[in-house]
Amino acid sequence: MGHMEFCSNCGEKNVFSHRDGRERFHCTRCGTIHYENPKPTATLICPQDNSILLVKRAFEPAKGGWSLPGGFIELNETVENAAARELKEETMLDGTVAHVLGHCSHFNTVFGDVLLIGLVMDIEDYSSITPGDDASEAQFFPVGNLPQMAFYCHDKIVEKYRRWRKQIVQPGRVL
Repeated sequence: MGHMEFCSNCGEKNVFSHRDGRERFHCTRCGTIHYENPKPTATLICPQDNSILLVKRAFEPAKGGWSLPGGFIELNETVENAAARELKEETMLDGTVAHVLGHCSHFNTVFGDVLLIGLVMDIEDYSSITPGDDASEAQFFPVGNLPQMAFYCHDKIVEKYRRWRKQIVQPGRVL
């Protein structure tokens, strides 16, 4: 892999061999191990009655596909801060994290390994909804009748939401 060719610590050429329990890029001069970690995202479920908000992707990967709002967690940012920022950037809405659903990992052809952290958002006012930086559309769909999702892990996050919702919703009460 070209991106791990040289040590980010001392500039020496890395080697790929057994180190710290598995095959990894590492530097034989300074001993730095170059871990290949997934990039974390805040992946949002924004419920309204029996529907959830989806955005149509404006850029690759999966340009034109429907997905959950969300994006990469930036350096020095909490998952809650990233969720609020991404929600604002993609939909112009304000919200806070109400529940952490879980996670899913997949390989993305543009960004490599991605770790999606599913979050349910609490949004009081949907009146300012407008597609933002990475979205060409923002629309609500019934949770039981969603379009094909752009990413496999988004289906997994939606399924986690359905299971969680069944646990918390009592007869006669809708989340």
